[in-house]
Amino acid sequence: GHGVKQDFEQAREWFLKATTQGHAASQFTLGVMYHNGHGVKQDFVKAREWYLKGVSQGDPVAQSNLGSMYYHGQGVKQDYVQAREWILKAASRGHDEAQKNAGLIYYHGQGVKKDYAKAREWWLKAASQGHAGAQHNLGNLYANGEGVKKDYAEAREWWLK
Repeated sequence: GHGVKQDFEQAREWFLKATTQGHAASQFTLGVMYHNGHGVKQDFVKAREWYLKGVSQGDPVAQSNLGSMYYHGQGVKQDYVQAREWILKAASRGHDEAQKNAGLIYYHGQGVKKDYAKAREWWLKAASQGHAGAQHNLGNLYANGEGVKKDYAEAREWWLK
């Protein structure tokens, strides 16, 4: 809590009230609470239900988290194709974590053909927003010469950002 004692139960009640008014961020936040077990028993099925409500309103963070659930098989059968679809929706809307994850999907070839150029493209988008994980991944691409000319100086630049 900021300025108040942290109380997940009370926060859950306020988020529930906000969801009755269609507040997408509250739907997403309830999804996170169930996903991580904050103030509630961890429940991936309920997390997915709340994420889907946020997704229905176009919330890119809910799209990204739903994609992550499919990627890891949390509360759903692991499905890289579904993961890719949800993550790419969020990534195309500028969500930096989804952009980093889209890069990972293409880098590893999970649900798609392995494509270092597309991985680099997504990581550049996330890195331009200051995403440290994407910057690190770009450094690795250059250090290993994966889809780019091996360039330790360029790798170092990305790692130091």
